Amino acid sequence: MRVDSGAGGRCQFYCVELTCARRDTLNTYDDPASVIESPTKSVAEVQICSPGHLRAQRNPPNTALLTWDEPYATCHLCPNAIGYEVYGEGITTQHVARPPCEITGLQTHIEYLIYVTAKASGNNVSTPSPYRFFKTKPNSPGTPQISNITSSSATLTWTPSTDSGEIKRYRVYLNGFLVGLTKETSLNLNHLKSTFGFLVQVCAVNEQGASDPAWATFWTLLAPPKNLRLRHNSGTCRLTWHPLFLVAPTYEGTINGRPFTAGPLGFNFNLAEFSPGPVPHQFHFTVFAKLGEQVSETTTFTTTLDDLIPPTQPGKPVVSQITHDSAQLSWAPASDNTGVTGYRVVVNGFRVTTTADTHYLYKTSSSDNYKCVYIRAEDKDGNLSIPSERTVFRTTGRVSESLPSPEATITPLTSTTARLDWSLAEGGGLPVGVMIMIDGSHYETTMISNSAVMRNLLPGMEYVIELFAFGPLGSMSEPTVIHHEQNYITPPGSPENLRKVESSFDSVTLGWGMSDDEAGILEYVIYSNHEYFDSTPLATYTAVNLLPGTYAFEVCAMDVSGNVSEPATVSVVIDDPAASALS
Repeated sequence: MRVDSGAGGRCQFYCVELTCARRDTLNTYDDPASVIESPTKSVAEVQICSPGHLRAQRNPPNTALLTWDEPYATCHLCPNAIGYEVYGEGITTQHVARPPCEITGLQTHIEYLIYVTAKASGNNVSTPSPYRFFKTKPNSPGTPQISNITSSSATLTWTPSTDSGEIKRYRVYLNGFLVGLTKETSLNLNHLKSTFGFLVQVCAVNEQGASDPAWATFWTLLAPPKNLRLRHNSGTCRLTWHPLFLVAPTYEGTINGRPFTAGPLGFNFNLAEFSPGPVPHQFHFTVFAKLGEQVSETTTFTTTLDDLIPPTQPGKPVVSQITHDSAQLSWAPASDNTGVTGYRVVVNGFRVTTTADTHYLYKTSSSDNYKCVYIRAEDKDGNLSIPSERTVFRTTGRVSESLPSPEATITPLTSTTARLDWSLAEGGGLPVGVMIMIDGSHYETTMISNSAVMRNLLPGMEYVIELFAFGPLGSMSEPTVIHHEQNYITPPGSPENLRKVESSFDSVTLGWGMSDDEAGILEYVIYSNHEYFDSTPLATYTAVNLLPGTYAFEVCAMDVSGNVSEPATVSVVIDDPAASALS
């Protein structure tokens, strides 16, 4: 609120002037000490003094409280005031018995000159005391209303400022940053960060300045999953979607009506479980994100997979005609919708051959040793069956009793490596080491360590890891089976050579060098003055509708696993065309 002050006559000042005037009437020949009888004005004949020390308090939107001093009770010359008249151009004349006086109908863009006169009995009216109301800044607009809220945009509306003068424009601030200037009473907010809180403020602006802000708060919605894709590998399917920037929600949905819950990057499922039978395999997916109490809109995705059915499981190998350096292997055939093209024979984790027959003569240079063998069927499309049951045999000697399975855990190290740790349990014989198989293929056999680093893993793929404990005579335990999904964890490199390519009075084009990333860059995220601004898959971006001022742009690279690089920064100045024209 604004307090103004005005000028007015004081009763004491008027009385001093009156005394001086009476002394001027004395004859210069009269003795000042002599008694002179002269007429004396009565109180009723003295003009009442003007109200003094006018002051006002402006009360937005359109009223003010005007008050003044009343010195008449302490003045022996002035008559008592019986009332006051308040008048001026543009206001309604008012008569009040005592101060203050409320003045209504004031406009912030108009300057008012107000007068106050005191009245005494006998139509005794004072000289008017003036007071000036200056133009003021406009009144605040109405509380902003937020509608059409999405994960990246919202519509902002407000009622206009109640000031009847010309509002030059409205300023709109988002989390303290100026994001718009408009003469309208609405503004579309775009490029907002998903599931993020915002404070929006709107100020009316005229020639005298800006009003106090009207404000409101809102949250953007959680973004639904985007760019759904379906991949497969030998009967294992993976549904993926783009990660959200710096947010890791959980996802729920359905596959052909069957519910599932997944992590932030995707969901693995068995093709035969969700779509048994012959091709084509039609899938209808619905997926939505959840983060705390927030739930996104549902994204739907429909696709068809062709011949992806792996062969059935072959029979358990039967070992016969065992000698010191060979053994005859045979098994029941697998079936496939397009036909089995071969069988992989795996001995102690190593694929020793692929044969089109259902029998194989295994040759070995090691005698008196235990072997673990299993079979996998393969079709023309590369689909592999699940491994057959394993058969353990010994080329010479007797079969050792079974060993207990190891206990194991997996810890990711990088995007393509993970560490496998295990401990060997006692009982049923003394284990001396483990054999590791990944997806049915031998990876490593060790006797001196309780850990192994798995390398060259593919992010986004699920691996079946099996550990067999073996004893000093080659006896093997049942496998410990772990299903492990490898993810990218290494962030991309920062965009290089971020620079301003060109600019205008309200836009700027930025360019930068592509970032390197083992997973592949999904998009570049752009910040302006440390606030999320937009994203793009390209190495260039044009920001438009910028206001004059200095902008600190930051660009981060994000890969398909949601890893984010360190930002590259550049400062850009948008000149004010009006200021340039005056210079």
